[in-house]
Amino acid sequence: MTKTALAEPTLADLLPISDSKDYWQHAACQGDPNHEAWFPYPSQDFDYARSICSGCPIRRECGEFATRTGQSGVWGGHEYDRGKMIRE
Repeated sequence: MTKTALAEPTLADLLPISDSKDYWQHAACQGDPNHEAWFPYPSQDFDYARSICSGCPIRRECGEFATRTGQSGVWGGHEYDRGKMIRE
């Protein structure tokens, strides 16, 4: 019997915001090379990430996803810790 490898889910599969699988392609942060900016230490500002989020077309949905799924880091221009907004 041959084992079938399960395909790793993509971000679009994990984030069901829209019927369109390419919805997350519109995220302003997609491909941003400054990874540390999205997971700041409590003493660090997150102005860089907030500025990227400010013009994002899916900002609201991104924050809702963070709350619903218990995310940490900067989502939708706000900082979350395990799904709870800790800084606006």
